[in-house]
Amino acid sequence: MDLLPDDMVASIFGRLPPCSLAASRCVRKKWCAIIDTRRLLRADLLPLRLDGFFFLEEDLRGDKYFFSRPSTGRRISGRLTDFLPDDCYGDTMILDHCNGLLLLWERVANPATRQSVHLPPFPDPCTEGVFFLAYDPIVSPQHYPLVPSTRIEESSNIKFREDSEWPPSIFTTHVFSSSKWRWEERSFVREGEAAGTIADMHSDWQARRRHAVYVRGALYVHCQNDSVMRITLCDDKYQMIASPADNQERVTWENQKKGCTLQ
Repeated sequence: MDLLPDDMVASIFGRLPPCSLAASRCVRKKWCAIIDTRRLLRADLLPLRLDGFFFLEEDLRGDKYFFSRPSTGRRISGRLTDFLPDDCYGDTMILDHCNGLLLLWERVANPATRQSVHLPPFPDPCTEGVFFLAYDPIVSPQHYPLVPSTRIEESSNIKFREDSEWPPSIFTTHVFSSSKWRWEERSFVREGEAAGTIADMHSDWQARRRHAVYVRGALYVHCQNDSVMRITLCDDKYQMIASPADNQERVTWENQKKGCTLQ
């Protein structure tokens, strides 16, 4: 293939399946340059490998268990204390996770690389500990936004009328940027109707048992009245998706390739 012009080599590479193309990229520097320059390899088409997972108990203790194959266990430690600093013994509760990253009380940890970083304090202490990771290693392997919960805090200094719509047409909050390493105030513009009222949110008796899923550049946040807030960080917009369930029914996430569903 050394005698072939680059365009012809690129045409040959373009006919290969993603896994074979990824292997070809590692053979020679010239091949790597041809593939990368023409952006022939789509990382999102490569098969994902599950090396292990954490199981968390939903009780007061919040015990966690790590399950993996024996070969994986030698590379990835489920014992967070193996690589966290000595003064972080009480900082091992997992609050959220996204594509291999773990959000702890005041840290973000990566068990695969055995690295962790301490987060700067959140500007509003009333929302401390309730955040969601939005991390896509294919798009940006080094950076991750951190979005606070959208739930209404009883201890908040801002008071709303019970009949006020929620969320507001312009939803303002602080988002953590790992690239700038600081919290930034950002405003998200609503597309469509609100999900309900302040009174609807206050009627939720299990507000803390809400989670989020990050899929294809959008963060889907399970809100207090079982509606879903779809936040797109790239254009600072959001929309509310109504749920047919009421607050008395238990709702769970199902993550799918093209999005996510509530069950």
